[in-house]
Amino acid sequence: MILPAEHPLDWKRPPVVTLLLILLNTLIYFGYQGGDTERREEAVGLYLDGGLLNRERALFIEDFSQRHTLDQASRRDLDAARRQDLASLILSDLQFEHTLHQHPDYQQDAAWQAAREKAEAARNQLSSIRFGFIPARFTVEGLFGAMFLHGSAEHLLGNMVFLFIFGFALEIALGRAVYLGLYLLSGVASHLLWWALDPTWISGVGASGAISGLMGMYIGVYGLRRINFFYWLGPLFGYFKAPALWILPVWMGKELYGLLLANDHVNYYAHLGGLAAGFLAVWLPRLSGKLSVDEHYLHKEDPDAPFKRELVNLDQLISRVELHQASTRGLDLLQRYPGRLGLLERLYPLALNRQDKPLLGGVLKQILTLPEQPANRTLLHRLARDSADSQQRLLHHPVLQVHLLQRLLSDTEHPQLALASWRIVARNTPQPANFPILTLQLAKQLGRRHDMTAVTELSQFMGKAYPGAEQTAQLGVFRQHLATQ
Repeated sequence: MILPAEHPLDWKRPPVVTLLLILLNTLIYFGYQGGDTERREEAVGLYLDGGLLNRERALFIEDFSQRHTLDQASRRDLDAARRQDLASLILSDLQFEHTLHQHPDYQQDAAWQAAREKAEAARNQLSSIRFGFIPARFTVEGLFGAMFLHGSAEHLLGNMVFLFIFGFALEIALGRAVYLGLYLLSGVASHLLWWALDPTWISGVGASGAISGLMGMYIGVYGLRRINFFYWLGPLFGYFKAPALWILPVWMGKELYGLLLANDHVNYYAHLGGLAAGFLAVWLPRLSGKLSVDEHYLHKEDPDAPFKRELVNLDQLISRVELHQASTRGLDLLQRYPGRLGLLERLYPLALNRQDKPLLGGVLKQILTLPEQPANRTLLHRLARDSADSQQRLLHHPVLQVHLLQRLLSDTEHPQLALASWRIVARNTPQPANFPILTLQLAKQLGRRHDMTAVTELSQFMGKAYPGAEQTAQLGVFRQHLATQ
């Protein structure tokens, strides 16, 4: 076994699509496929109750023995099998079913056909028949559905482990939409190759074709770049580094060997089809430059490295007290890296101390549009406390304070900071149209902290400035309610 070991899992960029695919496959197996036992029992019961075993036993044993070259002892064992087991085997043998439908005796016996159709209809509700891919009975449902079904819990576990190993890196490198599209494309291609080269009556299920596509995509993404691989060959295991493309013949050879020489139930056609489709779907567009990948991730580069270097340079200018150059550089950085908290934390005190109106205006505009996150509130609170300083005239602009008040009101833990901004707005005229609403909202926050002095201040202001407003009446009732508590 050879697996890539190039990237550790980065939960800062979680593989959402990969995890959802794993969840979907798991839910389908334990939810929908969990009912297959009852469906099979119902179908076998209908088969036996219809008297079909007595009609078909000899025909099936003869047909099955010829196809599988059974000797006489094996034929006797098959004939001696339990009725339920033999009925289940006959019902699941779609090739015998196809042959039986062509038999003259069957075609001339309406009662036989009716009983068979009833048992087959129940059997067709099995997940592997309804949504499995049967090359000799091509259906769109099977083409897509089979890659979300599994034959056993071990089959599911093995596929989901490999899906995670290859999926988490490819999802980041290719982007979620492209990754999901190529995953489904690989699964479809794996079934199509099986259909074209071996149109058998066997029902195939499993995500291994699509997952083989992920293996091919991995090689296609890295090409000749040397990456780390983990190997496990019997008692030997370890790591080695090699060009990714060199591993493709190894993986292809393993599948070809299994196809030609292995005697198991693994669908090597699907593995080969998925592997080739995934590789070509990535390799060819990469050669022509039509497929975009996250090169920073592939090269293990920090995508934020240029920004971090800029911050270091800015810190050096400030530490050398080259403040004019720092301000000029700051204006440029604001345009190239908008909304970066680390940058705003450096430029805000610089602009405020220098009373640099252009820089301060740009900084304040971005501070007031930062997302509502705990890390961003610290800078917002600092702005509110600085605004309460009578010496900071640049911060007392009514428009700025209205926006600041609105942001502070979303933080219910610090109503006193919002009260300071409210007072600045209240001293200026005209106030914004929504000022009564903001005042009532602030009063409720202050009331929850039983600050009757502040609530009274707001109520008296509303009585003078907005005597007929609905909010004034509501605030008066609210104030009386607080007073009676």
